[in-house]
Amino acid sequence: MAELAVSELGKAIAAAALASGKPVLDAGRGQPNWLSTAPRAAAHLLGLVAAEEAEAASDDPMWGRAPRRDGIAGRVRNRLAATAGLLGPGGTARRGADFLEDALRYGVEELGFEPDAWAHELVVGALGSSYPSPTRSLTHVEAVLGRYLAEVTSAGRPPPGRFHIFGTEGGAAAMAYVFRALRENELLGGGAKIALATPIFTPYLHIPILEDFGFEVVELPAGHLTPDRFGDELIDRLAAPDIKAFFLINPGNPDSRALPDEWLAHLRDLVERRRPDLIVVTDTVYATFVDGFRSLAAEIPRNVICLHSFSKHFGATGARLGFVAVHEDSVLDELLAAQGPAARRAQQQRYRSVTGDVSSLSFVDRMVADSREVALHNIAGLATPDQVQMAMFALALVMPSGREYFERTRAQLRHRLDALFGPLGLHEPGGRDSFYYALVDLLAVAANRRGAGFATWLAEHVDPASIVLRLAAEHGVVVLPGQVFGAPQWDVRLSLASLDAGQLGAVAAALLAVIDTVPDGPSG
Repeated sequence: MAELAVSELGKAIAAAALASGKPVLDAGRGQPNWLSTAPRAAAHLLGLVAAEEAEAASDDPMWGRAPRRDGIAGRVRNRLAATAGLLGPGGTARRGADFLEDALRYGVEELGFEPDAWAHELVVGALGSSYPSPTRSLTHVEAVLGRYLAEVTSAGRPPPGRFHIFGTEGGAAAMAYVFRALRENELLGGGAKIALATPIFTPYLHIPILEDFGFEVVELPAGHLTPDRFGDELIDRLAAPDIKAFFLINPGNPDSRALPDEWLAHLRDLVERRRPDLIVVTDTVYATFVDGFRSLAAEIPRNVICLHSFSKHFGATGARLGFVAVHEDSVLDELLAAQGPAARRAQQQRYRSVTGDVSSLSFVDRMVADSREVALHNIAGLATPDQVQMAMFALALVMPSGREYFERTRAQLRHRLDALFGPLGLHEPGGRDSFYYALVDLLAVAANRRGAGFATWLAEHVDPASIVLRLAAEHGVVVLPGQVFGAPQWDVRLSLASLDAGQLGAVAAALLAVIDTVPDGPSG
């Protein structure tokens, strides 16, 4: 079979599944088949309360005005109480009202917010009537996200200091902004050598080689389905001074394990002793699926740019909510300060509309400006209603009432893995797994089913893409070839979050049926 481009192969698989005439079981896209309702209901109810506040601030029935800040916390509580009285016990709207009351209380009692300032930011933010200010993030929202970041990435041991957080239009925008800011500020110049921990989500493979960036990519492959993902050779390779930045998804995609604490300690030692200039970009979108997870953002905060998205655990892929976090004491700012005259002159020219003293402009604030091509920096920032929804999602984790939701989703994913691997005769690779995805080694399945000799013959005579296409065409099952992510070509990635346990059992049966009917191979 002729080699297909990644996008062409994906389209061919999807088209074959649709043409199969069978119900499509799509384990290809990493979109969960659940969503969190309480923080959504709270945000929508807040929008209604905010509209009532705006109307009450106006003497004209045709339009509202900006709500008054003084006394707004009490007014919001009163409106919620009145609304809750109409709703009665139980129901989604009532859960939203209870959640919003808890959120207002948590901000005051746990985060130290002044009640009217906190309520006013939420109300005005929900209205979307004002430009985001500050542009990087609303003040109280940033504090909520800071607490959330500490909860999901530090395993109870957050680093000293604080992170500056920039709200973005999902993880995709966060990635784009980070790459752009690193390139524009010559922290990664054209031809710069960067390391990618592979296999990895495909944009990390494709963005660096675009003409706008022109980076030299060094792939650092993980061990094949090993519990710890990487060995000491990864640390040794990162010690080379020609590698300027290291990009890592942790917990991984498609290899869904988190790095063990011992490996994090090795990397911390490397940065502290040998590579204090190493830039580390870590994507933590799956952090919430590993209890007690600890990120490089907690281990080496000065060197890390941390990306996060709310798309997965909250079932919010269409909401496009995410952020970038950079520590207030960042090596990125040191690297900017150490640049030569030519780079300084170029940046003075680029950012002159932002400030007359570009040397004082931090990396994260340059990234905010770059997100709107600098000239529109004064109206940058994530839409304020989106920031409010993001804060509600974050509070759903940090407030005690949210614990059960996260524990149940983790347990559900583990159940789904068992439903897939049991029929295939596979054992989980071990380690600290998010269970969001599963990598299935088709050769291992073939060996279990028809013997080692058949698996050897299969590897030598059959295009692995043909197995994936048959799975779609004959059974309506969509999986993604591992080679898309830089994984071994006989691996396929399945999203456990996208299908229920019974559906994954059907996927396993379809896969066995395809393996059983591969023609012309030895029987074992």
